[in-house]
Amino acid sequence: MTALAKPSHTNVAAVALADKTARMTSRRLHSIQRYVEMYLHSYGIGGECSIYSMSDPANFYTGLVADLYEPLAGGITDSSRFIKFVEKHGEPALEICCGTGLPLLDLIDAGLDVEGLDASNDMLEICEAKARKRGLRVTLHHAKMQSFKAVRGFRSAYIANGSITLLPSDADLRQTLRTIIGCLVPGGAVLIDLDMPDIDSLRKYIGTFRETRHEGCRIRVGMTHLEWCEEGRDLIIKLRYERISPQGEMESIDRLWSRKIWSPDQLCEQLVNSGFEIEEVEELDDGIIQVCASVVT
Repeated sequence: MTALAKPSHTNVAAVALADKTARMTSRRLHSIQRYVEMYLHSYGIGGECSIYSMSDPANFYTGLVADLYEPLAGGITDSSRFIKFVEKHGEPALEICCGTGLPLLDLIDAGLDVEGLDASNDMLEICEAKARKRGLRVTLHHAKMQSFKAVRGFRSAYIANGSITLLPSDADLRQTLRTIIGCLVPGGAVLIDLDMPDIDSLRKYIGTFRETRHEGCRIRVGMTHLEWCEEGRDLIIKLRYERISPQGEMESIDRLWSRKIWSPDQLCEQLVNSGFEIEEVEELDDGIIQVCASVVT
């Protein structure tokens, strides 16, 4: 019979720490679930509804949120680096999660052959209206980034402004990367903006609102609650959108915004496993991490 080694104090401490961490993670997950259930119950929502269906871009970016998104958006980068990316890697190009047309319409205005894709029909309608106002012709596709079927091959594709974090899971990320591979011609390239928010800094903004004026109305958006699960890299934010008319009448809506946070190493690993070769990883001045990769041929 082989004698079992007596556990060292170090091993015992490590096991105790791991057990404590697991309990804390479990409590945090239950806390998030309770908060979501309370939120859904307060709006009379139950049954099969989940945080992911509520915060799915197709459901989140609708109505008042779609109307106020661009006027209130913060941190949207300029279009020049996307123009340079498409000029370098070629046309036609595809902007995934194009929303209301930033930066898509600027690329079209620069003479580039770029199409747009988004899950929110309301956002696409605003994008099309903006294109008409600017005298631009735009081709738009209403679909989720996980399941888009291209009718032609693209030489380049990009996901701007951290929109990749709207995917709810690692599985959705893998499916999206496979979809992008299917859209690109051999040797095609993808640019992905990765956003890694500082959770402690973000908490400081709970209860504060960004405000501006738009079409004669006061418009505001603010974060009223935040839940973060480090183990699952899940960030859930409750946002409140408001529009106040000159007569003082207010429209408002509360929405849960769910994001999955990946590190550059985690995203690069998924890209490589999906058939891409990493070309560049660069941290920009605004904190966005730009990841460029090309299809392995």
